[in-house]
Amino acid sequence: MRNPVGLKFMMFMFMMFMSCLVSQFVYGEEEDVRCIEREREALLRFKASIVDRYGMLSSWTTPHCCQWEGIRCSNLSGHILMLDLHGEDHRELSFDYYIEFMSRRFISGEIHKSLMELRQLQYLNLSSNSFGDNNIPQFLGSLTNLRYLDLSSSGFDGKIPTQFGSLYHLKYLNLASNHLEGSIPLQLGSLSQLQYLDLRFNYLEGNIPIQLGNLSQLQYLDLSFNGLQGNIPSQLGNLSNLHELYIGNDVV
Repeated sequence: MRNPVGLKFMMFMFMMFMSCLVSQFVYGEEEDVRCIEREREALLRFKASIVDRYGMLSSWTTPHCCQWEGIRCSNLSGHILMLDLHGEDHRELSFDYYIEFMSRRFISGEIHKSLMELRQLQYLNLSSNSFGDNNIPQFLGSLTNLRYLDLSSSGFDGKIPTQFGSLYHLKYLNLASNHLEGSIPLQLGSLSQLQYLDLRFNYLEGNIPIQLGNLSQLQYLDLSFNGLQGNIPSQLGNLSNLHELYIGNDVV
């Protein structure tokens, strides 16, 4: 069971982080901001590979992509800094205590490699969508300006890309509640700025890499509900900023 005090603290830290990040964005109503044409074309190629049953990308038709849903651009350069296309679930408890879906909004399909053109991207959220039978694209590891990456609850298969070890500016990484397998990549230990790492509810196996002990800024680590084996590495004791650690079903 999660510690409610600890979760409140983490939510506070997350909101502080997000407020600093979003302060760099300009919102869609700023009509004088024009997106980069190369980046607009990249988004349209991405859109063409997506199945959008619920119209999440219906605004992606106008010339000014900085005004499209889920897009935020720099108010200085016009580069796309944020792509937020997380799905949404609206549920309620029925009279017989079963949770019923009232509505759901998500995208599916494939994540096109054209996203590599968004070289200034800092925030990418594709969580709570339906990318079943697809691996997490390795090319996401080339988006080296990313600070925030959330791919949770989206049905991804396969292994965690070792290329994620190149995301040196990353502060938040959430891959929870997918179908990921294999071992935790040693390369994640290179993410020296990482503050939040959530890998719970997957099929990961093997030992916990000792390299995670290099994540000196880490405050939250959740590896629970996997098939990990072996002892907890003593190197995790070096994580002086860690507030919450979940391994197995219990908080440590």
